[in-house]
Order: sequence, then C-alpha cells, then structure tokens
Amino acid sequence: MRTLGLDLGTNSLGWCLIETRGEPGEAGEGRVVDIGTRIFSAADMAGRDAKSKESLAVARRQARTLRRQRDRRLKRKARLLKQLVEFGMMPADKAERERLIRSTGDGKGGDLSTSVLALRARALDEALTPQELGRVLFQMQQRRGFKSNRKTDRGDNEAGKIAMGVSRLQIAMAAGGARTYGEFLHKRRLEGKSVRTRLRPVSDFSTDPDLKGEGYEFYPSRAELENEFDRIMEVQMRYHPSLLTGERVSSLRETLLFQRDLVAPKVGKCSYNPDEIRAPKAHPLFQSFRLYKEVNELALVGEDQRSVKLTPEQRDILVLKLAGAKTASFSTLRKLLKLGGEYRFNKESDNRNKLEGDVVSAELSGRDCFGPAWANKTLDEQWAVIDRLRSEPDTERLRTWLRKHSGLDEERIAAVMKVALPEGYGRLGLSALANLLDAMKNETDENGKVISEAAAAISVYGRTNAGGDPNRSALDLLPKYQEVLTRHIPPGEGSVSSPPDAKDPTYDRHMGKITNPTVHIALNQLRRIVNAIIRKHGLPDRIAIELGRELKLTDRMREEANRAIGRNTREAEARSDKLKELGQPDTGYNRLRLKLWEELDPGQPLNRVCVYSGEPICLSEVFTAEVDVDHILPYSRTLDDSQANKLLCKARANRVKRNRAPADVVEWGDAYDGILARAGNLPRNKRWRFARDAMDRFAGEEGFAARQLTDMQYVSRMALSYLAALYPGEQADMDGVLRRHNHVRALPGRMTEMVRRKWGLNEILHDHNFTDPVKPKNRKDHRHHAIDAFVIACTSRSMIQKIASAAEEIEVAGSEKVLGRVPDPWPGFRDETRERVLTSVVSHKPDHGTVSRKGYAEGWGQTAGQLHNDTAYGLTGEKDEKGNDLVVRRKLLSDFTSEKDLMQIRDAHLRDTLWEVTRGLSGKDFAAALSDFSQSRKWNNRPNSFCGLRHVRIIEPLKTIAIRDTHGRAYKGYKGDSNHRYDVWRLPDGKWVAEVVSTFDAHQPGWTSPIRGQYPTAGKMLSLHQNDMVAIERDGERQICRVVKFGANGQITLAAHNEAGALKARDADEHDPFKYLSPTAGGLKNLATRQVRIDELGQIFDPGPRV
Repeated sequence: MRTLGLDLGTNSLGWCLIETRGEPGEAGEGRVVDIGTRIFSAADMAGRDAKSKESLAVARRQARTLRRQRDRRLKRKARLLKQLVEFGMMPADKAERERLIRSTGDGKGGDLSTSVLALRARALDEALTPQELGRVLFQMQQRRGFKSNRKTDRGDNEAGKIAMGVSRLQIAMAAGGARTYGEFLHKRRLEGKSVRTRLRPVSDFSTDPDLKGEGYEFYPSRAELENEFDRIMEVQMRYHPSLLTGERVSSLRETLLFQRDLVAPKVGKCSYNPDEIRAPKAHPLFQSFRLYKEVNELALVGEDQRSVKLTPEQRDILVLKLAGAKTASFSTLRKLLKLGGEYRFNKESDNRNKLEGDVVSAELSGRDCFGPAWANKTLDEQWAVIDRLRSEPDTERLRTWLRKHSGLDEERIAAVMKVALPEGYGRLGLSALANLLDAMKNETDENGKVISEAAAAISVYGRTNAGGDPNRSALDLLPKYQEVLTRHIPPGEGSVSSPPDAKDPTYDRHMGKITNPTVHIALNQLRRIVNAIIRKHGLPDRIAIELGRELKLTDRMREEANRAIGRNTREAEARSDKLKELGQPDTGYNRLRLKLWEELDPGQPLNRVCVYSGEPICLSEVFTAEVDVDHILPYSRTLDDSQANKLLCKARANRVKRNRAPADVVEWGDAYDGILARAGNLPRNKRWRFARDAMDRFAGEEGFAARQLTDMQYVSRMALSYLAALYPGEQADMDGVLRRHNHVRALPGRMTEMVRRKWGLNEILHDHNFTDPVKPKNRKDHRHHAIDAFVIACTSRSMIQKIASAAEEIEVAGSEKVLGRVPDPWPGFRDETRERVLTSVVSHKPDHGTVSRKGYAEGWGQTAGQLHNDTAYGLTGEKDEKGNDLVVRRKLLSDFTSEKDLMQIRDAHLRDTLWEVTRGLSGKDFAAALSDFSQSRKWNNRPNSFCGLRHVRIIEPLKTIAIRDTHGRAYKGYKGDSNHRYDVWRLPDGKWVAEVVSTFDAHQPGWTSPIRGQYPTAGKMLSLHQNDMVAIERDGERQICRVVKFGANGQITLAAHNEAGALKARDADEHDPFKYLSPTAGGLKNLATRQVRIDELGQIFDPGPRV
C-alpha cells in the first residue's frame, strides 16, 4: 500500500510517499519511496505582505482604484470640454481657454465681481455669454458634490460626517437666502470666508457644546449641483434658445452629473446545480428553506434522554409560529406542542434558548410595514419588493418605486425602507431550494417522522452536499482547482462548462478564483506537486493531509467552553437590544464597539474615558468617527487581531499614537503614569499591553499568528475536497458491492507533533540551540516539513482513534504519556528517514513576474512589480557633491526626532524658529516642544504664524527616476526602491562583472544594458532573480543555494537551499552557525556559479560549471 503524506501550510508543502504492507506498524515492513519540500513563498503566508500580512492584491487594488478614479475624472473633463468647444461655449484655442480660466479665477487677490463664483450667482438672474456659461459648467464638473448610496453608506462614519455637512449647508443656504450652492459660495467669498470644504474642529464653526471632534462646516451634495444646473439652464435657455437646445442640455447634464453604478458582487454556484447561481439569504424561498431545515432537525428529549423526532403535525405548528416571528423561545414552542417541562429540545442549551424565525417575513409583515397584506402576496411579488430593497442604491428612486407598487402611505414606506435584510447568499440555487423544501415538507421517514435536509438531498439528488457525487469518475491528474471546487469560488467572466486551456493566462479571469490569495496559491502548488508525484510514481492508494486543529476537548474543557459561550451569547443579546434602543444597526462591529466602551470601566459608565488622553467618551460618541477601535499593540507588528488587543479611544489620540505601542509614544512620556492608571480599569488580558516591555513580552509569548492558523485550516478543508477528485465516488468491494472508500483523510496537527517526538524525529534536523531531542522541532530548516509529511503518511486511522480517545490524560499526565502505546512504523525507519531527508533538496517556487503576451495585449499584468516608491519628489534642478539630485518633499512634523532632522527644512525662517523652540532638547522633550509649538496661537508673546502646522517641506539628496512631460522636461522624481534582476557579464578579457537592473529600467521599452552597449561581445553568464537557485563548488563539493537578495553595489547574498527562519537575524547572531555567503561577480566566478533548476519534487537540473 502506498500512502502520500502532505503537510500543507500557508507558504510551504512537505510531502512523503511511503510503501507499507498493510497499516504502518502492523506488518513491520515499509520504506520511504520519495520525500521532499516545496517552499512557494518567502513570506509566512503566500500572497501576503511579509510585514502587514495583508493580501498583496490590496495595495494593487487600492492603487488601481485611484488610477481609475483619476482616469474617469480626466475623461469626464475631456468629454465635457469637447462638448463645450463643439457648442461654442469654450474657445477652441487652448491658449484662449487658459486666458478665460485665468480671467475668471477664484484665487486670492482676484476680482470677485468677475470670478467664476460670481458668474454662477449671476446666471440665476441674467444672461451670460456662451463662454461665461461654459466656464461655469467647467468649474461645476471639478467638484460635483457627494452622491449618497443607501447600500454602502449605512454605518459609514465618514458618510455620517458628510451628511451632517450637507445638512448644515442646507440650513446656511436657507438662512443666507442662497438659491444655489454656487450663489452660497459667492456670498461667502464676498464675506471673506473660505469656500473650501475641509475637516475642521467643530468648535471652530459651531457653538453647540454637545458637538465635539471634527466635521464639515458645509458639504455639497450631488442633489445641490443638480439643482443648480437645472436652475441655471432654465434661465439661460430663455436667452440662448438656439444654443441650448433640449438635446444639448440633456447631453451636458449627463456628462456633468453621471454616476457609475456599483459593480454587483460575483455570486458562487449552487452546490447541486452548478449552472445556477446561489440564492440571496433574503429571498423568501431561502427563508422558508432555512426555517423548515431548522424545525425538521428538532427532536424532543424526555427524562429518559431518548430523542424523538417531530411528526409533520408538530412541525407545522412550530413553523406556523416561526413564520411570522423573528424568534421564538423553546419554552414557547413547548407550550404550542402542549408539552410539560420534563421535555426539552435537542437544540436547547444554556447557550441557546430560542429559534430564529423567518426574519424577512416578520419585519415586512409588521404593522408599521405591510401588515397582514404581506402574507397575501405571491412569492414573485414578495421578491420584487425585497430585491428592490436589496439592490436600489438611491433613496429617492426607491421611495418612488414603493409609492407606485406597494400601495403604502408615506409613513409605512419610510418604515419599509429602514428594514435591515439579511445580507449575502446561501449555498443553493432557487431550483435546489424549491426541490429540497418540497421534500422536507411532504416526505417522512419509515416511522412517519419529518426528514432532515440531508435525507431530503439523498431523496432528490442521491447525495448530500458534503458527500460529493457518488457517481463521479476518478481523474488521472488534478485539473486546476476551479474545475473541482466550483461551488467554493465566485464566478469568473466565462462559463465553467467550457474552461480555457489551463496554461491560458486568462484562465482565472474566465473561471473565477478563490479570493483568499494564500489558499489560491497553496491549491495551485498542491496540484503541481501531486501531479508530479503521480507522473513519477503513479497514483497513491491513499492520501493523508494534516489539518490545523486541536485534539478533542475533555469534558471539563467542554463545560468551560459552553459556559463561556453562554455568557458571551447573553451579553451579545443584551448589546443587540441596546443598539436597537440607540437606533444603531445591530452588527458585529457595533456590538464590538459597545463592548469595548463598557470595558473602559465596567462598574462606572460615567467614568469611561479614553485611556490614552483621559477625555470622556460618552455613549453618543461610540458610533461616530470621534472614536476609533485601536489595536493596543500595533497589528502590523503583532498580527494580533483578537479582542484582547482592541481598545476604544479618541480618534485624535489614535492619530498621535499611530503605529506604535502605547509605551513607545514619546509624546505621552510625562502623562504615561495617568495612562497606566486608566488602563488599570481594563480587563486583565489588556492591562499588560501598556507595560513598557509589552512588545518584548508579546514576542516571547506568542507563536504563529492567528491569521496563519485560520488560513491553514481553510487550505486544508479545500485540499481535502480537491484531492478527492483523484478517486471515484464509489468502488466495488471484495463482494462486488459498490461502497464509499475514504482515500483521502485528515490528521489533526497537534497529533503530528506528538508522534514526531515519540519517534525521535526531531533530532534529524538538530537545532544547535537545543541539546534535548524532545525540544520543539527545528523550524530553521525547511526540511522539517518533509519530516512532518512522513509522520502524516505513517499515522494510521487506528492510531488516530487511540490517541484521540486518550486525550483525557492531558490533564493528569500530559499528552506525551498517551504515546507509549504507539508502535514504530517499521524497523530502521528512523535511519532511513534521516538519510532521505538530509539528501533532499528544497524546491523554491521562482517568481520572475513574467508578463504573458496575451495578457499584455489585453492591457493587464504589464509589470512584474511596483516600478518605484509611492512618494513623488519635487526637482530643484540642483545636485550635491556626489551628483545626487536635491529633491523636496513634505514630512510630518511629528516625524522629526532631533535637531539634525531640522537642518533638512527648506524654509530658513521655519528652520530657525524650530531650532530655537527645540534647542538643547532631545527625545520626548524634543517631540513635546514641537507639538506644543504647532498648537500654540502665540509664541514668545507674538502671534504664531505656524499654528496648526502639520507638514514641513524638506530638501534632501536622493538618486531619483525623473518623470518627464510631453516636451521631455523632468517635472518630478521617484525613488527606485526595487531591483528586478542581477545580471553577470563576462567581458572580453574574461572578467565577470555584475549589473543590477532596476524594476523601472526592466520595464522601459527599448532599454538596453549599458555593459552590452560598451562591450558588444560580452556574454551573459547569469541572470538571477530573488529566490532563483544556483549551484556552487565549495570545499570540493557541490552546494545548492538560493538567491536571498542583491544590492545596487553589485553584491549578491546567497543561503543554502534548506535554511529557514529570520535569516538576517541569524546571520547577525554570533551563536548561530548560519552565515550568509555574499560574493561579488568575481567571487561567483571563483565559485563556478551556475544557475540550476530545481523542479517541484526537488530534482536538480544542473548544466555544470561554465568556463
């Protein structure tokens, strides 16, 4: 029997193929057929940033969104300008247009009577020239106002600030007699007030003592701009009837005010009918299905603990009650069935005392909404209303539709619009829901009792959702996961029934993909490795894979967990009720905010203050942007997203704290004793995070990130379903009877660790820091994944059951005690495994960012990485003595830490002033002096012209990439910040020289190597990217190394293929034998370096030394 063991992680895959006679350990015979390790990401989690752990797609998506928004803004501007020129409302000559814009400018010192704002005001009462009118429209398109979206703005704090600004604008316009937004701005300008919409302290423009924090004094809505456009056109059409025809006005309005609709989310496929998309959870059919599923699963448990399922009559009584209620308690359901207290329901516990009903029907049939009329509507009529509530983003359009189709008065329409519907989608389509619902309603088991969803699925489809198709045929090789896990992924742009070639670069776009980048990469690597093993060794008889989960809980652990769940559930329900009283959406995030507010001082609500600043946080502020949910210890450094690391604080204080631990904030130095005192009111698991050594304690106490474990479990679940496609759903047994065979099985991760210790396998990769082989495995060698895979392959089902049943001994004697009865897989296995592991070569996935021709032709994926740093530098045209450009940029005042930093400030007056302010100070005193100065209206008894200063312009020398305009003039620069590859050339005299090619240069059309230009006969010996593999001759033997990094100085850094962990720290550790190898091009020649290919199974393809 051949068993393939797989240790699948978030950035690695260890594998081992063994051959045994029967189960390992039973017959005493076995051997290791093959073994290896594949590393597919240098980061802990593939597809994520090594520091922040965010998906690499996030930064790309954010940058892409900004680019698209800018492109759309420029296209709208160009489209409007083209129309205005075509209609004669703007000069065709560019110089004339610029002259018109300058003459009507609204800058300081300009003529207010001829400014564009004055034109917008005059356009309401008198004729403007066509070009003046065109100038008005051109300015209006630049700031079109905020357009609210009822779907996305719900719970958005920034949208709430904008809404308050819109409301203040309407009040101010009414008070000032302004008919339009443009007229309002003109009047403000005449009064010498600012016309810019900026976040400011509310106290600057409001006398209401209850209003705190920042807000907008006024903010235009899109409706205000629409109103202004319509009023201006109504007046001007009377003066220019031939110019402003109805068609032209309509075209201008569309260009000026058009808003792109939100892109609807992609919906996955039905588990039973892959050609059908999943139904929304708000659909009446889904709600009925869920209700019957819940009730049909109920059973009555008597005093003798015997469980009896419901009869159809009992079920119908309960369904009738739940169909019109949001929830119903189990005691109420017992009364409906006329049962005494000696009975309980199987789903009833301390943690669950009620069942959820049809929440959609309960809401919409309420007396404030449709009332009893809702039940009289057909399914299609109900769905028409629900679908409109789900999908309509515009409040007024929804109100208009309800007026026309609902027959409700305005008060009830308003109530219907406020109904919060369930979000998301189920796992079944409408046809499957209808079929299963019909079976659950009408079919019974052999005892006349109701049937479960699983029984209904077997009746209708011959299989359950989890079991897969029993009639499926086995596959020779794994296809791309999209063809097997169709129901787990959002759909792509094409049909799953006609997938493109697997090598087609547009495959993922056509078929869709799992949005979790770690899982996407892991499954693709799993396919490549398993298929390579099958091609080389044939299909294994079974596959074992590790799952990241603990052994089963003991009774005491389970009781403690249930009590905690019950307590948390009751507290969450109480917070839900509180949110309803406050008129806030009942969401998990709002419940978290309320919980964090309560934790500030559980016993004294009036004493709940911001731990950082000491400012009171009242309940009315909890759901506003005045307060933030902060990670006490920075998430980017700890990856701790647990509630124990979260705190409700003032937003202003959080901006000061930024990405630092509380004890590291120099600005709080003198006030830190007060912070510690306030932190004393927090739960115990939060207090220690304010200690001055909190980050050190965290580093010492925390293991793998919680996010990594979550991703590992998700990867494992997907992998189980994926690998099952290699085997048929049913096979004939010895008697010819078709039965299910579990060819793919899972092994708990904790068990792997214990068995590895028992078998003494930790000493194979001995860590020099430990002398005891039972210490934790050596994670500084990638090959530990292969050892884990060996353990997984050798762990039989009987062993799993034996260890799991003995988990109770954990509390008494420790987990290791249960392993005394675990037999060795076969004699001599330890020496055999040691030899195979130590001679294996770790395979590292290369990533050159190669661009496909087809992808390039379609306009996507055209770069192999970020071309340069995000910061744009201003060019002064000057250089320092080393030839570097002298460039300018803005820097946060709070980022200055010493007098030396002040010397970079370009403004001499500001530089001298700040030097005077901070003279003789350092550290916290220096930061405090800068902060006090920037917030003081007076300094040295004189008005402080730098009050409110946040950013400072500095000048510094830097090697930059110049960006040029259409005339070839450099107008800004960027720092390169990344290198694409490391090329090594052999010159005509035989010397090897290095050339580091930046990412920016590598993507420039027509770029050629300066070395090749200088030496046309030079030969390229190496072209290396990060994580490429090379072979070197050292100490008389071949060594396989990985390219870790290379720098602009021509030096490359290598490490042995198996070395893992924090290599930079290990290299600096004098007690660690690992050290980088950092040769120059000449050193590479002396080492006979050549590039080699290591395939997925660790096989070496070496061309041999080059001369």
